[in-house]
Amino acid sequence: MHKHPQPRTERSLHTTTHVSLYQALPRARRRTLRGTLAFLGATLGTFALLSIYAKAHAAGGAYVVDDGAINAPGACNVDTWYKSNRHQASSGETVLSADCTPTGLPSLQLGADINRSRHDGEHQTLFSPHLKASLFSREDLGLESAILAQAHLATGRRHAYDGIDLALPLTYKPIEALRLTLSGGWSHVYDDGEQKHRLTWGTGMEYDLAPALTLVAERFGQEGGDQGWQAGPRLHIGQKLDIDLVAGGQLNGDQDHWFTTGATLRF
Repeated sequence: MHKHPQPRTERSLHTTTHVSLYQALPRARRRTLRGTLAFLGATLGTFALLSIYAKAHAAGGAYVVDDGAINAPGACNVDTWYKSNRHQASSGETVLSADCTPTGLPSLQLGADINRSRHDGEHQTLFSPHLKASLFSREDLGLESAILAQAHLATGRRHAYDGIDLALPLTYKPIEALRLTLSGGWSHVYDDGEQKHRLTWGTGMEYDLAPALTLVAERFGQEGGDQGWQAGPRLHIGQKLDIDLVAGGQLNGDQDHWFTTGATLRF
């Protein structure tokens, strides 16, 4: 018996429209969209399976300017984020980072990053071990300070060493909901045999607008080099998982702009 085609429902029309719009996108845009959706799905799906216990405060994550605090003894955090350039679909960056403070070393936080970047079709992977040592913490004055050191090692190169960064952040908490950070540092870059040394600086702000929402903003730069900014909301899902939505851009040079989605888990 011949079957007559069934009339399309409203849902099927919407699905067809979305598919048509997706297919109309340039191939590079479709790859970027698929990568972003896969990253968000994997991140949210993984973290949704984990129980929720303690709220995260420190800037960290995709933000450049770290604060003067370290994890409590025995506590760890895992950060992951995906950064895409607004006008360059062929460029992007995916990062996985982890930090822990050993119970026996309550003033020292140890960790490492894995950074996978893509620029004009070329890929690069960096492994960056780092440490953060608390210099002092005065709750009565609302002050915290630390020193950070991070090395960068590239894979797939004849010379793996890529550089080192040092920073000295100072965080001031004038009121319970507000944290202000000022950071100064030094950067050494080894680029195809050419070595560069530059002073770096940054300022950051975190404001708890509501129990489930913190606003984060920062401004950063380096001597004779790039300067930029980043800002966005940090959503606290329960008390253990944070989601970052970050917009940023350069203030000199090519004045690139980017958007970053990320997540932080503490345990």
